[in-house]
Amino acid sequence: MATLAMNQQKANVGEGGGALMLEMTRVIRASRARVYEAWTRPEVVKEWFGSKSKVVSAATFDVREGGEYAIECFGKPCNPKPGEVDESRVLIVRGEYRKVVPNELLQFTWYGNRDPSEVSLVTVSLRDVEGGTEITLRHEQFATESSRDDHQHGWSDLLPNLAKLVEG
Repeated sequence: MATLAMNQQKANVGEGGGALMLEMTRVIRASRARVYEAWTRPEVVKEWFGSKSKVVSAATFDVREGGEYAIECFGKPCNPKPGEVDESRVLIVRGEYRKVVPNELLQFTWYGNRDPSEVSLVTVSLRDVEGGTEITLRHEQFATESSRDDHQHGWSDLLPNLAKLVEG
């Protein structure tokens, strides 16, 4: 079973304030290559990035520094029929890769259609540890505490999906 430790910094960090961030660390029983692949191959991302209320309908990745990515999700209706989605609840997340070190590090900007004025930064670090791979996800530069808290909730739902997929 994967272990999970979350460290969330609620206070502003950095000089000048406004640098809200969250950080999560998890050990996953899989190789770094397998975990990295789960972040960089659209067909694999589609398997873990959804949640109880969202399904990934499209994902594109150009995994290189300066390359772009996009993930599109549709909300599921309250009492869905098989395959049914609520197209009025579309979430699109986009960004640009800032740093790419295969099997070690991904850093990318993150902005969604719900608040396109907020551009945050995600850093995913991978390292070998006994029993698998330690993944550290740092998401920072949120505009508000509410946005940070919403993203913390989202990542808390998604990382177990990732672990379940790559450990299986």
